[in-house]
Formats: sequence, structure tokens, C-alpha cells
Amino acid sequence: MTGTLGLFSLVDLFQLLSSSQRSGRLGVDHPAGLARVYFDKGQVVHAEFGELKGEDAVFALFADERGSFEFRLGIPAPDTSIESGTENLVLEAIRRLDEARREGGPTVARDAVPTLDTSYERAAELTLNEDERKVLSNVNGQRNVTRIALDAGLDPDDALAIVERLTRIGVLKMRGRRPRTARLVARLGEMELSAGMAGLDPGILNTWQRAIGAWPERIACRRQDGKVLVFQATPVDGAGPFILFSRDTLFRSDLAANEALLVRPVVKSD
Repeated sequence: MTGTLGLFSLVDLFQLLSSSQRSGRLGVDHPAGLARVYFDKGQVVHAEFGELKGEDAVFALFADERGSFEFRLGIPAPDTSIESGTENLVLEAIRRLDEARREGGPTVARDAVPTLDTSYERAAELTLNEDERKVLSNVNGQRNVTRIALDAGLDPDDALAIVERLTRIGVLKMRGRRPRTARLVARLGEMELSAGMAGLDPGILNTWQRAIGAWPERIACRRQDGKVLVFQATPVDGAGPFILFSRDTLFRSDLAANEALLVRPVVKSD
């Protein structure tokens, strides 16, 4: 699995490797130096970034997402420096980013209504702080963020930040939230794919499902010339940053292998 940070976020990448229980080494060719993050059955066990090791190396990488990455299966960790679990590690990285970027303003409106994402399977593994637990206990699918803040006795800006990070980690989803567009590279799929079918990594499809509240059955792909193509979506394990097609679909759609596409799910409002 290879790609470029910024087109594929570290949050999505870590969650993808965690949910698929991969073991191996994630290498990032960062402008500040080479970073290595080791996974064992989906759990981050060791990280190195310049002179930093362990959680500090991961937090520094999250704070500056740049460079190309490559995940190589089966490479064991030379050391064990992280024991917090992947989900808690990602949540803490997001907490730190929230504090560092607070001046940038919230991306969730105060009148937005968060709901619990029942498809999120790792909620029990998260170690939440007191304010996060207060927010979560007041989410019922009817209260907006301002109401949640008042009922939880929190400053509205603090409640906004908590809702944002719990949404990013997948615990919450927002009503009417727009799914994020992914930049994926077209490839000829090795498995048998029907005509008009596109194969995507399950992690990407699960992220869209959390955003729109339904499984993304169809996807829209925008080419560089602005033309939009629509395909049926199907999960393909290990697809990573690629979108896979059969030879017939590539030919009929006039798509070239290694062509970059902007991809998002088709929702009823489109």
C-alpha cells in the first residue's frame, strides 16, 4: 500500500490498518526525515521519527502530515514503545491537534445535531476524559451542540471541539454531514469485477457510511477534465488508495490505469 499524506489522512490510514488487523511497517518519507510506525495485528506497537520514539513520534507525525507513505506487510517491530492501543493513540493525537489549531475555528456548526454511530465497533476500547464522557452522555440524536454544551455544563467552544474529534474518530456522526471526497488512483483489479463496478477499500466505504448514515452503494468519480462517471461500489480488501475496475469497465469508461480521480459517494441529495 502506497500513497501521499494529504490525499490520504493519517486518521484514515491508521484506522484502516487497525480495522484490517494488519501487521507490518508504515514508512513515511517526510521532509523532516524518515518516519516508521510498526503495527502488530492492527495495534501500533512502536514508532520512530527523527530522534523521537514511541507516542511522541506519532504525535509529531500527526501534527505535520506531509510526504509519501508505504506500508510493507510482515516487517516486525524492533522494539515496543507504545501500549495505549491504536484507537486511543489516534484520539490523543486529535486532542493535541485540537489544542494547537483552536485558533482556526470550528468546522462543526453549533446547531448541528450529532448522533451515536452504532457501526463503530471500537468505542469500548477508547479511554475518554471527563468532558468527553459528559458530551457523549448527552448525545441523543435530538440535541444540537449548543444544547449538549448547556446540559453538560461545558463552554460551547469546548463542546464543539469534543464533538469534532469524536466525529473524526468515528464515535459520532453528524446529521446531513457531507462525505469527504477521496483522491484515488484507477487500477486494473486482480479480482473478478462486474461491468460498471468499482472496488474500494472497506475502510473508505466505512468512513463514508459513518458520514451519510447508509452504505454507499454508488460512487461518483470526477476526472481532471470535469467529466463525472458513476459506478456501483463494492469492497475490496487491501485496495488502499486505489479504485479498482475490470478491463471492460476501464475500456467502456475510457479510463486509463494510474489516472487520478476525485471520488465520493452518491447520496439522495445529489
